[in-house]
Amino acid sequence: MIFQLPAPELKNSESLVSCIEARRSVREYTDAPLPISVVSQLLWSAQGVTGLDHKRATPSAGGLYPLRLTILVQRVAELEPGTYEYQADSHSLKLIGGRVSERALKELGIGDQPWLKEAALIIGVAANLGEAVQRFESQPPQGVRGARYVYMEMGALAQNVHLQSTALGVGCVLVAGFDDSKAKKTLRLPLDLEPAALLCIGQR
Repeated sequence: MIFQLPAPELKNSESLVSCIEARRSVREYTDAPLPISVVSQLLWSAQGVTGLDHKRATPSAGGLYPLRLTILVQRVAELEPGTYEYQADSHSLKLIGGRVSERALKELGIGDQPWLKEAALIIGVAANLGEAVQRFESQPPQGVRGARYVYMEMGALAQNVHLQSTALGVGCVLVAGFDDSKAKKTLRLPLDLEPAALLCIGQR
């Protein structure tokens, strides 16, 4: 099942300076659902296409784009709870699984991180590290350069989402302390993808 997201807003927004100043990690959320327009805007800011040449919102070394987004939906207006894959070229979501239980979400984290189960949605970011390492294997230090580029791209993506969340008035926190094997299973990742980060988002 494919769900077409509404077009992102490309003109009216808070100033970049004010968003940088106001950006904070937010770990407490209300039970209110997120509007589908907010989800659309957040995903576009993460990996959306921004030009006719298929360039995306975040930079990628060599135009490789090794990152993939899986969305764990709990409370989003107009969208059934479930597990979705973001398809950047068509700005749409593909349903790939059912709703993930609160218990399973909580168990993703290392230590006590209640925001994992309380978030309205989680953007799971996965990376094809093998592809990146192979692509840049000739650049010293060998076996390291490609992975370094992927982590740089991940940082740019996370900051885009944080700043867009700030502009939209919703809360966001990046989670890097998670159980890799559980995250890979929950996000339904294929063998060539590894979990890189979880972005928890909800109404403040």
